[in-house]
Amino acid sequence: MKKTICVALTNRTNYSKLKTVLFELSKYQTIDCHIVLSSSILLERYGSSYKDLEQDGFKIDKKIDCALMNDSHEAMAKTIGLSVVEHATYFARRKPDLLLIVGDRFDMLAPVVAAGTMNIPIAHIQGGELSGTIDDVIRDVLTKFSSLHFVATEGSAKNLIDFGIKKESVYNYGCPAVEYISKLDVGDSFDPAHITKKFKNPIHVAKDEKYFLVMVHPDTTNERDVDMKKVLDVISGFGLKTFIFYPNIDAHNAEIVSSIAKYNNNNNFFMIRHMPLEDFVYVMAHCVCMIGNSSSGIRESASFAIPFINIGERQIGRERNENTIDIGADYNSLEATIQKSMNQKVGNSNIYYQEGCSNLIANAIAEYIGVEK
Repeated sequence: MKKTICVALTNRTNYSKLKTVLFELSKYQTIDCHIVLSSSILLERYGSSYKDLEQDGFKIDKKIDCALMNDSHEAMAKTIGLSVVEHATYFARRKPDLLLIVGDRFDMLAPVVAAGTMNIPIAHIQGGELSGTIDDVIRDVLTKFSSLHFVATEGSAKNLIDFGIKKESVYNYGCPAVEYISKLDVGDSFDPAHITKKFKNPIHVAKDEKYFLVMVHPDTTNERDVDMKKVLDVISGFGLKTFIFYPNIDAHNAEIVSSIAKYNNNNNFFMIRHMPLEDFVYVMAHCVCMIGNSSSGIRESASFAIPFINIGERQIGRERNENTIDIGADYNSLEATIQKSMNQKVGNSNIYYQEGCSNLIANAIAEYIGVEK
């Protein structure tokens, strides 16, 4: 008898974490994976990133339209409420044997609350981590609802056990996204022809030309955590091409978007709503440094020995790789720090990497729901 796993995805980064796990689960003939999408992963203004799944051959079982677009905490809370109702209806029809989730985002609360209340077991990837803002609280709530816990580091495993999670349900297998990107062939130098996605405004970066990558998200507990205008003012002074990625859907994103918009006429700046994972990794792997407050700077860019200048406190508690340079809110030091990082060599060791991560996660899930290959 086949078993049913529902996989909840809510934003553009979820799929990067689950992609290889989904491929591993697809090797089981007695497991049916049903993908349910909600929140910003469906929105055109965030690049319609759900299309990456379709491009990879995955069928989307359900799309839940629930995201309120007001830039406020109220909109976040109402989005969760609407999403809980719709996920409960979906789970009642689909009757899954397990729900698979990843991360710490506010919109992931909805499928978890619905499934947990309906006694559906939950497997959670990337619990036990510390970052900052409300994500820490949400991550812990997701953990308490979950039955299986796939963590990325020893530190995260210890955090969960100290949190009261049974040791036998915690699996330290590493991060699936880090494992996947570490195997991608990014070549020795940048070539714009390698980018598969076509943009309205062409990306005119010459082969081997130096460029920056900037990714800043709002801090839901501190609206002033990062001054995007100051960041872009400093970066523009270098006169280098720069890939600037739009922020996520969290409250306080409007000011970041507004600051980005002021540079629409800067021919050195490329404003990106979304790139397929492989394109993003390629751009990241060849930038001279990454600047912002995204966890991808700490986690993923380390695998390519890219210096990451971490601004503000959004990632204050996250375990660091040696590529991370913290400057807090010291914008006066940003220019000098960027200049130094452009000539700085860092190692490519990554505490989030473990070989065979995705296969191990898929096998543990299959065993839990009573399936053999």
